[in-house]
Amino acid sequence: MEYYCIMVKTGEEEAFKKRATLAMQDDFPDAKFFFFYHMRKSNRGEFYERPMFVGYVFLQIEKLTPEFFSMLRKVEGFIRLLRDNSDPTKFAGSALDELKLFIRNGEHWGVAKVKFTPDQKVRAISGFFEGLEGYVYRINHKKKTITITTSLTMTSKRIDVLYEEVEAVEEKSKS
Repeated sequence: MEYYCIMVKTGEEEAFKKRATLAMQDDFPDAKFFFFYHMRKSNRGEFYERPMFVGYVFLQIEKLTPEFFSMLRKVEGFIRLLRDNSDPTKFAGSALDELKLFIRNGEHWGVAKVKFTPDQKVRAISGFFEGLEGYVYRINHKKKTITITTSLTMTSKRIDVLYEEVEAVEEKSKS
C-alpha cells in the first residue's frame, strides 16, 4: 500500500472525502480516504469535536497510477497532492508509522490523557493517542493542554492534547 496527503479546500475535508470515495469506488475500490477528528475542551469546560488536520485528507491506495490521479484531480475541492502534483511524496518511515497509528485508531479520536516534560520527547501511554510520540511545542496550563509536534505534522501543523498520562521518552544517544 501507498499513502499520500491531499490538500483540499479548508472546511471541505469531509465532503471531499465522500465525493472522492464515490468517484473512485467503481474503478479503484481499494482507494481509501481518511480525515481525523479529536475532542477538545472549551473555556467553559464543554467538550467538542474538531478536525485534527484542517485542509488535509489522507489517501491509502495500492499504487498511485496516472489514471487514478487524473480522476482524483476532477473531484471538487481537490487542490494538490503533497509535495506537488508532479512529484507526490509517499509517506515513509516514522511518518508512515504515525499515519498507520491514526488509521488503526479510527477517524474520531477522543480526549488524550497525557503528562509531559517541557522540551522532551513524549509518548502517550493511555487514551486514543496511546503510542503516539512527539515533542512538546507549547503548554497551556489554564486549559491543561499541550501542543505536540510529530514527524507526521512536522513544523506546519501541530496537535493539541489534554495532558494527564504521558511518559518521557529517552532519546538514544548519538555516539
